[in-house]
Amino acid sequence: MNKSIWLRWRQPLIIFVLCFAGLGLIQNFIKSTLFQIDLSNRANIPLDTTDSAAVLRSLGISNLIPQLTFTCSPHDISELRMADQDSTHVHYLQLKTPKNECSVYGYVAPIDPASIINKSIKINDISISPYTNNRLIIVKHFSNGASLLAVSEPFTKLLYHSKTKRENIAITLTYKNQHITISNVNKKTTKHRLFKKDLPHNFSIEVFVTEQGINDVTKKDLYLINSVSMFALIVLCLLLGLNNNHQNTVKSMIDNGIRNKEFIPYYQPIINSVSGEIIGCETLLRWHKSNGEIIPPNAFIDIAEKNKQIYEITDLLIEQVTADIASLKDLNDQFYASINVPPHQLENQTFATKLLQKLSEHDISNHRLAIEITERTPFTDFESAKSVMQRLIDNDISIKLDDAGTGFGGFSYLQELPINTLKIDKMFIDTIGTCDVKANILNAIITFGKKANLIMIAEGVESLDQVEYLREQGVFLIQGFVYAKPMPFKDFKQFIKTCVESDNCLDCK
Repeated sequence: MNKSIWLRWRQPLIIFVLCFAGLGLIQNFIKSTLFQIDLSNRANIPLDTTDSAAVLRSLGISNLIPQLTFTCSPHDISELRMADQDSTHVHYLQLKTPKNECSVYGYVAPIDPASIINKSIKINDISISPYTNNRLIIVKHFSNGASLLAVSEPFTKLLYHSKTKRENIAITLTYKNQHITISNVNKKTTKHRLFKKDLPHNFSIEVFVTEQGINDVTKKDLYLINSVSMFALIVLCLLLGLNNNHQNTVKSMIDNGIRNKEFIPYYQPIINSVSGEIIGCETLLRWHKSNGEIIPPNAFIDIAEKNKQIYEITDLLIEQVTADIASLKDLNDQFYASINVPPHQLENQTFATKLLQKLSEHDISNHRLAIEITERTPFTDFESAKSVMQRLIDNDISIKLDDAGTGFGGFSYLQELPINTLKIDKMFIDTIGTCDVKANILNAIITFGKKANLIMIAEGVESLDQVEYLREQGVFLIQGFVYAKPMPFKDFKQFIKTCVESDNCLDCK
């Protein structure tokens, strides 16, 4: 797989796998929550239990009692039938007096309250008992020995028999420390889980349900939730992947490169065109990937600077350069290696401390290292930068302005910062021998450098004609392909050796 593609889609893929696994792990929690919500929606018992009168009102038969004579006369039977028809919660009514019994069916009372009194919830003179087909029996006892019995409509919205087998669910109605079982199963033979819904006036519903019962009740909602979640997850991951544009992809690759120390210095010699001596070199950053591919700076530097990864890269570069320079032998006294440092990093005293510490660790004279200020990003704190630079200069580390005149600061840096060397950018060198207007700028830069007593180095010099023109203008320090390309340290070490043996680096190309 192409590495950039992998880095682009790695984060969305990891998020997808983790979320998919997480969704699987919380299936039981989702099912339990769905069941609890379902119970809350279903637990709608039409009973107001503040007192017995409230119970009768909630059943819709509170107006019945004043109309009764408690004699089971035709009048009483008629009132029972009218109340039964008017109430939406009552399925059957019967009246029992000390002498007679009657119901909506006439002088017949098929239910004996005494037969159910031992499994009832008692609230003052009201008793509530379970009955067949998921109904409740509510009995109102009167002081004269009479009783009014009402059978409720089935609690089909509360029970789950239409969604799962009867043996999977048991339902209990509880009032304080009293309870009745509306739907009963053998909870001892099968593992059940308890769900509870609190109702007004100290009532609650307790549901004991098997895992199969939970699955049967929640499977449709669970399928919908899982489908929506997976759809949302896929859309999210696709958007994340598509949003991982080139910059974000390169950023991830740079992070990986920093971890694997893939950023290495290449060295380009700086030659005195008059004496032929090698007076130093500039270290140029290269990204040497693990697969052998070498990526030039213009492919990643801007992104690394924008994301502040350049600071870690510069630290890696300093570590490698100081180690390399420490291994070189037979260097002349003036030799140095310069490192490009972004302005923001030069505003931090910690940078100076770490740099001096590295030189000390490798037992290198401080003057062997020089700093080149890059102008790709501006300084934000001149005073801090000036303080850091002065500290470096006080410790024999020179400061050079790279690519002068092409970036943010231009020649204002030379006026405000302690810089002693000016590096003339290749874009001006390329105008030598042409009619380009920038040729006049080159001459102006050289004139300025002389008057300001600055050391001048010409970068990007590619021909002997350019070398000769610069020599005539008093610019003798040359960096460019005319003498040597940037090279890995192994080749640079050999270049120095050849220069020393021939006593003239102009013959070393």
